[in-house]
Amino acid sequence: MAEFADQVTLRVKAGDGGHGCASVRREKFKPLGGPDGGNGGRGGDVILEVDRGTATLLDLHRRPVRRAGSGKQGSGSNRNGAQGADLVVRVPDGTVVTTENGEVLADLIGVGTRFVAAQGGRGGLGNAALASPRRKAPGFALRGEPGVERSLTLELKTVADAGLIGYPNAGKSSLIAAMSAARPKVGDYPFTTLIPHLGVVEAGQTQFVIADVPGLIPGASRGRGLGLDFLRHVERCAVLVHVLDCAAGPAGEPGREPVADLDVIEAELAAYEAATGADLADRPRIVALGNVLS
Repeated sequence: MAEFADQVTLRVKAGDGGHGCASVRREKFKPLGGPDGGNGGRGGDVILEVDRGTATLLDLHRRPVRRAGSGKQGSGSNRNGAQGADLVVRVPDGTVVTTENGEVLADLIGVGTRFVAAQGGRGGLGNAALASPRRKAPGFALRGEPGVERSLTLELKTVADAGLIGYPNAGKSSLIAAMSAARPKVGDYPFTTLIPHLGVVEAGQTQFVIADVPGLIPGASRGRGLGLDFLRHVERCAVLVHVLDCAAGPAGEPGREPVADLDVIEAELAAYEAATGADLADRPRIVALGNVLS
């Protein structure tokens, strides 16, 4: 069963506005006391909100359709219908919202940041609100407006200060486990890390967030391996850390050496940048050398 999702298609439907009411006030000895139909309630909005406790889009992947409440119909005696309840959808920090055509609607960064993904319909006017000097007792009311309905693409781009990148099984998970309290899975086989991991590093009074990104291989920018799915997680990193394995001839891959690995990863980053427009060329680089066999 999947434990992580960083891209989903979400169908949102805001609430419809309630219909207005056509009613005439009736009193003793005054059967036609004038219009008293109330207005319909406004439909609820669908709102995306960054939540500190949400780290993945998995819940939206499992339930990809979300609807807000509709407004209630107005009634006599000038009683307006109740408004529909807003639906607040919790999303992780760093979620980018786009249309089906790729237009960016919102980049949600910071806990509490909100975006109205679909706006509720306005309630219809009752006949009391439609009365005028020329039409003192209208016998009709207006229908409520339908709420907005559309499909959105949500893409999570990890918010971190430094991103660990490199070949699979190069020691990235071991490094983040040694530097922080993060406990990613560590193993002596490729693609041990299947999802990004975040760790908080403290150095004296300095504190920063570091991201362990699944390993890259040649062709990652074209969808080979896991790279295409997770290269987006380095886009927000202020510093890119190349983690290189200095062990001569990694198991099953004779002839590989650190400088060549560095060139391959840089080529994949350049290809990804050219394909997506991500600004990676000017990011500072740090090279971390290690020996995963030691």
